[in-house]
Amino acid sequence: MELASEDKAHAQRAALAWFEEVALEPLGNGHIHQTYLLHSDSNPQERFVLQKINGQVYGDIPALMSQTLGVLKALSGNTYYCANYRVPELVSTREGDSFCIIADQGENHAWRLWRFVENSMTCDPPTNRQQIRAAARAFGGYQSAIAALNPKDLVETIPGFLNMTHYLRAFDMAVAQSKASETQVASPWIALVQRNRQWPKRLLESNAVIHGDCKINNLLFDRLGASVLSVIDLDNNMVGHWAWDFGDLFRSVAFSRGGFDEHDYQACLDGFLQGRGEKFSEVNSLVENLVEAPGFLAFMLGLRFLTDHLSGDRYFKVSNHGTNLQRAIEQFGLFAQFQSNQEIMRAGAEKLLG
Repeated sequence: MELASEDKAHAQRAALAWFEEVALEPLGNGHIHQTYLLHSDSNPQERFVLQKINGQVYGDIPALMSQTLGVLKALSGNTYYCANYRVPELVSTREGDSFCIIADQGENHAWRLWRFVENSMTCDPPTNRQQIRAAARAFGGYQSAIAALNPKDLVETIPGFLNMTHYLRAFDMAVAQSKASETQVASPWIALVQRNRQWPKRLLESNAVIHGDCKINNLLFDRLGASVLSVIDLDNNMVGHWAWDFGDLFRSVAFSRGGFDEHDYQACLDGFLQGRGEKFSEVNSLVENLVEAPGFLAFMLGLRFLTDHLSGDRYFKVSNHGTNLQRAIEQFGLFAQFQSNQEIMRAGAEKLLG
């Protein structure tokens, strides 16, 4: 895949903040940041990941990067975490800054550089339950490590992120402002949202510092796919409910593997609680949170896709209008599976915690 000449020129200009001469190639297929694999001509064996931070999603870049540095410090200060996982390495510019600003056609764009984790790969979808358990253990360990952060020091990097009330309000506005033809096509799923607006108060509460984006592809495994090397994508660390991380992980695993599977769920449970390493006093509420969180996150993501579809695809990148509606339908289908299998999930959680 060739870089567009204009994109390549912008990336090469940004890379000058770190190196005199570089070689670039596109990396990954993320929907938020533009990402490139980079190495300097002076040392071709040493590779890096150059990212253009999406300023439309992250409006306060200095606050985001300041928080990222705090997260990296918390991870590096946790003995257990460092013994088991690599902390992502943010590379300072030649001026000693955590990011640089490059002017382009009257707009300023922020860029940052990470050291590339060699001999790593993503496992999406995971091919076995050993990978699922390892993934869950890594995210649980990550959540435990960043508990050292003071919640008062965290900023809201994306306003309203993972806030169900915020998303329902945006949905109501989108429905009210959409064309009748749009709402008619989406009417079955609009009705589904209206039927499922009420969630347990305890699941809406914030009680921990969380990763905030626990998808299976935000982990780097070793080349054998046997163990997790590093947890990546640190942009959405926030104060939220600890079970949201677990719920989003199992949602992403189930989606990538074609639907709900009770043994996959058990592997997620076992790994996450082992990694988190905390003894919970309220086992009953713990069980219910573990049962309800996957459906909560699947419904929330479906709601976000549906809202974006009705709003004209402003947030999630799409090639064709209708893609976000299809994404919403898929997540609502997953939500229905989770709801219909709650008794199986509850039995599994109770057995593990009993």
